[in-house]
Amino acid sequence: MLKHITIFLPIPYRGGSLRVTKTIARMISKGSQQAGTPCGVRVAVLAGEYDLDAAFADLVEDGIEVREYSWRTISRKEATAIKRNQNEGTVLDFDRYQLPEDGIDNCCDSDCWFVVSDRLDLPLAPVKPYIVFATDYIQRYFPGIFPKSGWGEIDHSFLQAARLAKAVIATTPQTMQDAISYAGVPASKVHLAPMDFDPTWIPAVHPSEDRKRSYIVWPTNPAQHKNHVRAIDALTRYYEELEGSLDVKILGPNSRWLDPKFDVKPKVMAIDYVKDLRSKIADSQAIRKRVQFAGELSDDRYAATLSGAAFLWHPTLIDNGTFVVAEAAWCGCPSLASGYPQMRYIGERFAIPMEFFNAASVESMAGALKSMEGKADEIRRGLPSREALSRHSWQNYASEYWDILHRIVA
Repeated sequence: MLKHITIFLPIPYRGGSLRVTKTIARMISKGSQQAGTPCGVRVAVLAGEYDLDAAFADLVEDGIEVREYSWRTISRKEATAIKRNQNEGTVLDFDRYQLPEDGIDNCCDSDCWFVVSDRLDLPLAPVKPYIVFATDYIQRYFPGIFPKSGWGEIDHSFLQAARLAKAVIATTPQTMQDAISYAGVPASKVHLAPMDFDPTWIPAVHPSEDRKRSYIVWPTNPAQHKNHVRAIDALTRYYEELEGSLDVKILGPNSRWLDPKFDVKPKVMAIDYVKDLRSKIADSQAIRKRVQFAGELSDDRYAATLSGAAFLWHPTLIDNGTFVVAEAAWCGCPSLASGYPQMRYIGERFAIPMEFFNAASVESMAGALKSMEGKADEIRRGLPSREALSRHSWQNYASEYWDILHRIVA
């Protein structure tokens, strides 16, 4: 029986990934209680990366422990000794492993470990069975997202993390299929978990009654799969050829790195992708005039910005989909999105009407932007109510999530 679980964040995620981790912890805790088999839940985060009081007070209030740890590399000999001390013998396949070290018991009091994403540099020391939550397999479609020098090694370590896991959990059918056909995980070990939407963190901002709605919201970050080069070209065409009337507000973690007027550290300027984008933006008069780099906003400003937008634009090539379209719908803002499978799945699951376009085509993107100017208000009227969106809260899926986890570990 599963009595205790530790959920690991293997890298210092923030934003949506951190919110997903908290939601998983809450679903496991509540779901196990509803089943009459309470399971203790701990969230383990990298030491020194967070202000624990500020970032995790909500989890502590819910009775979920938060513990800091660091990764330690151990040899095959050390891993073998650990297994021997557990009265278990096994043949180990790798020369090096990584182990969480917390100065207490290294989270070995848990019956199972749950790793949010496969971002492990080395195989986990086989001291506990573990589950991988697969966020996405972007590298399958966009190999350039990893450094050229170490792409094969990096990708191999991530794939090994999934292959060695007791199970892999995904939240979209496409990512589930990627785990099977790309990562090479047996289909019997891959599970589709419910995708929830938690609006409780969004401040109570009522949808804007301002009919001017003079701007588009583009949430992004500096990662290459966000498709900035084509997006900038599409915006340029939208303004210069199609006489687009709406400004753009770019927001999101580290999104100001793309602003040529924003001072960044030398190590950021050393990233060729960022440096080239800043130059591209600086060379475009239309982009300099019509695009504002708002950066990472407070929750209040974020909600207000969504509420006042004409529509949200999501030109990413591919990932596991983004909840930002649900957050936008909550704030009364329609979305224009890249039509990859995960985004279509989110639209169907939450009954959010969206306009889609081909993110590989600058022409398609520019035309969609212009077309959306006239369609946005109609789509806005068809957005689901807050009551309807609230039916997808994590509380309503806690039992289902626990059932999946319990079957895996049983």
